[in-house]
Amino acid sequence: MSKYQLKVKDITKVFDKTVVALDNVTCSFESGSVHAIIGKNGSGKSTLIKIIAGVHDADEGEICLYDKKIEHNSPIHALKNGIATVYQELSLVGDLKVGENIFLGRLPMKSKVRINWAKMEKDSREVLAKLGVDLDPNMYVKKLSVGQQQLVEIAKAMSFDPKVLILDEPTSALSNNECEHLFEAVRNLKKHGIIILFITHRLQELFKIADSVTVLRDGKYIGTESMSDMRPEDIVNMMFGDIEKSEKPPSSIQDDIVLQVKNLKTDKIDNVSFELKKGEILGIAGMMGSGRTEVLRAIFGLDKLDSGEIIVRDKVVKSPSPEIMKKLGLGFTSENRKEEALCLNLSIADNLCLASIYDISSGARIDRKKEKNYVERQIDALSIKVNDPGARTDSMSGGNQQKIVVGNWLNTSPQILLMDEPSRGIDVNAKQQIFNIIWEAAKNGVSTIMVSSELEEVLGVCDRVLVMRQGEIHAEMQACELSVESIYAQCMKEDEVKCLNI
Repeated sequence: MSKYQLKVKDITKVFDKTVVALDNVTCSFESGSVHAIIGKNGSGKSTLIKIIAGVHDADEGEICLYDKKIEHNSPIHALKNGIATVYQELSLVGDLKVGENIFLGRLPMKSKVRINWAKMEKDSREVLAKLGVDLDPNMYVKKLSVGQQQLVEIAKAMSFDPKVLILDEPTSALSNNECEHLFEAVRNLKKHGIIILFITHRLQELFKIADSVTVLRDGKYIGTESMSDMRPEDIVNMMFGDIEKSEKPPSSIQDDIVLQVKNLKTDKIDNVSFELKKGEILGIAGMMGSGRTEVLRAIFGLDKLDSGEIIVRDKVVKSPSPEIMKKLGLGFTSENRKEEALCLNLSIADNLCLASIYDISSGARIDRKKEKNYVERQIDALSIKVNDPGARTDSMSGGNQQKIVVGNWLNTSPQILLMDEPSRGIDVNAKQQIFNIIWEAAKNGVSTIMVSSELEEVLGVCDRVLVMRQGEIHAEMQACELSVESIYAQCMKEDEVKCLNI
């Protein structure tokens, strides 16, 4: 099979006349291969992808596909030119079937008023078969797992028969098992000569799925290398140059118990009990659906309790709600930042002060001097890359948006932080900054409960680990007693562990 190419040549993009997002970037991608595009927050990778996908126009440069210059000024034009994109946030309709979602807006018709359901099912099966995915087109999407829904998103993109498929952080919300199913589908697409661009912050994934890696840094093209020639440290050096990794400082745990959870029960968790000490960093590990997120939501009053008791510094909380828990010194950072943690159409400054709005207000008026202090201290502390705090939050990269989520709650001076996937979708350097902040907060007596899908993070950041399975706490251990292999085995069912010989 002949190799075809997608080429970007001398691409430059400047925002607000001063922020150079891309500086004369030239690179190419061959068909039948998976090309990873990586870079730290603010590196320009998202901007490059959006230019290829038709979301942004380049100020300079050109895009060529199969040696033909193409121009598009919208995602629809990009689709017509053979470029399809699957974004991190799912865009499916849960109450419609798989086949209806794949062909949403262009269902095959028998007449002007009659849908050809048989053809829709047949065409859907053909697209799913191309991915190697065994899904019934007549299943309702809301009944599928997140991993299966991600595969439906890819099938929808493939139904346009694209020459280029862009996958933007496709594994960010998937379990390890779901990731493997996704990778198998991507490998099947390679056989059909698709040019696949794969964007991820999870560097360990590159060695499983990518054939080559292209690195951007501060808007400049650093290089493209074959994955067979790369080591993890080589990739990190390309992304950041030499960086200093901070080791976990000595434990800051004090004897005071600041939070007691007794026999919590909701529709997703059962009989959950534990204690949290002052300055302690407690990790909650488990597979997707184990109940780890639901524990945080129940404590913060986002999910209704069926039974159980929450005690914050000797005060029994009878009916927890976000308002009550915030007054008691708790903060909560959601894993779903775009829908539950941020108002994307508001400014960066607004989002950094949402949780502390009453602290910077007098009646109905905001004290702009106080607000400026709150905003500036988090921009500095979290190294948020921003030219204008008044810019809309949806103009920021995913990593910087995540920092804004954390900064918003740090501005409330919490005593207990509930952090659900605080490092999701951010680069190695930004993760380290957030971990440093968690450790520094612990030194000052702040306690943290952290949920993370990255088991290495749980072990590297936390003092103690709770392992959840099927809504219950299965094990409780000191982080120093665990390895990634042992905690992974604890997260899985016994029969699954035996199959893996762990």
